[in-house]
Amino acid sequence: MVRNTACLILLMSILVGCDTNDKPVFPVYPVKGSVKYADGKPLTDGWIEFTSMAGETKGRNSNSKIDKDGNFEMETFARGKGAYAGPVTAVISEPASEFDPETGGVKKSDVKVLEKYKNYETSGLKYDIEKKDNTLNIIIDRK
Repeated sequence: MVRNTACLILLMSILVGCDTNDKPVFPVYPVKGSVKYADGKPLTDGWIEFTSMAGETKGRNSNSKIDKDGNFEMETFARGKGAYAGPVTAVISEPASEFDPETGGVKKSDVKVLEKYKNYETSGLKYDIEKKDNTLNIIIDRK
């Protein structure tokens, strides 16, 4: 019995040791906002994604679904709601096509986003996320 207990304690201490992560944990900060066309009408569906350009968090992403009113709230995979502080570059894409059960075909969205906004190198969407609540009102061209 003592031997089993000792083995169990040893096993638990090894497992706890495996759970430690030497990688630094970077906080995220709330980011919400809207995406509108230059004419003031909202982008009514789609996705927005940020990639961090800051030194230690460079390449880490956050994203959000854009709702019917053009609003979004950024979220990270590992850290929850928010985005990493510092400079970010954004991309915007239209919603994915969906299966149409009535026709058996693919149902495409009427929402269109210019190709330049779908690429980090050409989007021109650069922002600075501060260590506080952030609100971004993003304006994109329709044509």
